[in-house]
Amino acid sequence: PSPYEPLLRRSLGEFFPSLTQVPVAATWNGPSDRSVTGLPFFGRLGTQGNVFYGFGYSGSGVGPCHMGGQILSSLALGLDNEWTRSPLINGPLGYFPPEPIRYLGSLMVRNAIRRKEQAEDHGHRPRRLDVRLARFAAAAGKADKA
Repeated sequence: PSPYEPLLRRSLGEFFPSLTQVPVAATWNGPSDRSVTGLPFFGRLGTQGNVFYGFGYSGSGVGPCHMGGQILSSLALGLDNEWTRSPLINGPLGYFPPEPIRYLGSLMVRNAIRRKEQAEDHGHRPRRLDVRLARFAAAAGKADKA
């Protein structure tokens, strides 16, 4: 269950008052699998040779799954073909800062977005710092309101 359920229920009730009493069947929470470019990427883990990966489906996993399956199966079979020569192999690498800066920065941006959107939702002007920090969400492929 998501620890954000009370916040989500409150927001749902504010946007759609007629849904305030409608029960929420389930909530979930987990890490976001978003790449910097918004494109998935694939590769082989280290020198092990038998461990392959595909990440960064960015919320659109259904469409790229066929392509990812072709890439991963070609890699696993050791083929040299259009799939194993794809520019999506072994990238993107190194765009985010190292830990713990990445984690702390993500918390700052996430909380700034929440404060900014809460101010906007209640007809208030958001703080300038929150507006500036929220712009960093684009680096993770997240869209902000205009």
